[in-house]
Amino acid sequence: MAVSDRIATCFGIGAARALVIRPLREAKLSVVHLDHVYGDAEHPVFLPADDAFLLMLYLVDVDHRDIRPDQTVAPLKTYPKGSVCLISLMHGAAISIRGHFEALAFHIPNSHFAELAEEAGEPRVDDLATCRGIDDQVIRNIGGALMPMFDMPDEVRDQLLPHIGLALNAHLAHRYGRSPAQRLSASGRLSPMQEKRIKTYMAANLSANMTVDQIADATGFSVDELRSGFLNTTGQSVAEWMSAYRMTRAQAQLSRTGDPIAQVAATCGFADEDTFIDTFSKTVGVAPAEWRSRNRH
Repeated sequence: MAVSDRIATCFGIGAARALVIRPLREAKLSVVHLDHVYGDAEHPVFLPADDAFLLMLYLVDVDHRDIRPDQTVAPLKTYPKGSVCLISLMHGAAISIRGHFEALAFHIPNSHFAELAEEAGEPRVDDLATCRGIDDQVIRNIGGALMPMFDMPDEVRDQLLPHIGLALNAHLAHRYGRSPAQRLSASGRLSPMQEKRIKTYMAANLSANMTVDQIADATGFSVDELRSGFLNTTGQSVAEWMSAYRMTRAQAQLSRTGDPIAQVAATCGFADEDTFIDTFSKTVGVAPAEWRSRNRH
């Protein structure tokens, strides 16, 4: 049975539209459009163990609860339209659903990340952070690009799908990926590959305002080695680099887009609009709105 058919069957759906993507070499990514009304009674869904990850992008508000390994259930939770869940299927997973359920289910074998690491020359991602009900604009945009493709002619769709699949895998690896344990060189510095991986991860998670502990955990370093290695390599602390990068990103967004100041602040990881305006004004010498009027492209 095809992966898409297995997923649809687990959700009690007889047939579901599916896309199969091969972004790089042999590993295949399956995307299944699940759409079903379960009614008021809760319907259990059991997903078997698999060396893969499952990403859900909810297309409507969805009510479901996790079923724990001991068969007890978590409280019922509403997952808003546009939110995502990301879990490992290494030990299987189970949920209980009620009401209208519509989502894109992405089945992503772990082998995708081995191919991605080899292609990009970066450390392999050996795990993804579990996330439930979070907002991820990149995944929302990818889902929006995929929806029309279920109805496209094969020859058109097959030209576009590999690029979208590669973009999704790269985003997942950079934002949610956890690397194997890393060590500094004898000089106490990061290798060029390690430096690139850390900076890419921080840039991809700028709006999440990650702590040093979270960055270390995701990139495979101890906190002390990350701090010392990053400082010895770049001449900046992690916090200093993040502050400078936030300002660079904010200036780029201000000059190239018409996004509201509050949105720029959120995207760049500032606590709120007032904090952004105060920090920007002190660093650059003028308020964001005035800087934009002078530098709008």
